[in-house]
Amino acid sequence: MKIIKKYILLIIPLLFFGDSLLFYFSDINLYLPIILQVAVNMIVAVVVLMLLLKPTKLKNIFDWFVGLCFSLYFCVLYHNTVGNLFFIEDIKYSLENIGYIFYSVNLIPIKGIIDVLRYNPSSLFQIIGNIIMLAPFAFVMLYFKWTSSYKKVIYYSFLCTTGIEFIQFIQNTLLLILNLGIGRSADIDDVILNTLGGFIGIICYVFWRKLEEFLNYRKKIHLDICRNKYSTY
Repeated sequence: MKIIKKYILLIIPLLFFGDSLLFYFSDINLYLPIILQVAVNMIVAVVVLMLLLKPTKLKNIFDWFVGLCFSLYFCVLYHNTVGNLFFIEDIKYSLENIGYIFYSVNLIPIKGIIDVLRYNPSSLFQIIGNIIMLAPFAFVMLYFKWTSSYKKVIYYSFLCTTGIEFIQFIQNTLLLILNLGIGRSADIDDVILNTLGGFIGIICYVFWRKLEEFLNYRKKIHLDICRNKYSTY
């Protein structure tokens, strides 16, 4: 029964994507392609979250709180990185735009960061956002003991961000071939900044462990004082 309870968190992606489904169902004939895309995104999100919950143990209220926050974070992360919606009414297969693919990919480290600082008025917000993007993922890996190795946390963070960039590259390639515009670019600097977020997640976890040990120590001292106080009567 305890094992089943944790899968209640799968309601989060159902609610997250279900809200969009309800909106687009208002005109199913017009929005059918969008509805299918949202449904696919919802199914993928539910399956991936289910796999992440499989090794997860929720032992107390705070574990449930962390699990709830992570489930919501996962949905937002998925939606903002790979859960794109495309209007496909005007699909025109063409290879004329294939050359733009090379302009949407940056394999030179730091170049993307410099370009953002030079041309983006909200550059600081974007860079900080990329740095902290995977920090919660790294923290949860250690908190729920999906792994106890800091090296593996960094490795999994790197795999996660690389996977996201690869999916964005595939999506952008399809958009250009189908003449649907340009999607998100694939940037090596995003991989670097996102992986750096893995280190931040580790630091946050270390601070959390220190705080937990301190609180447990204070609790133990308080209990010892109470025992000694009542043992004198």
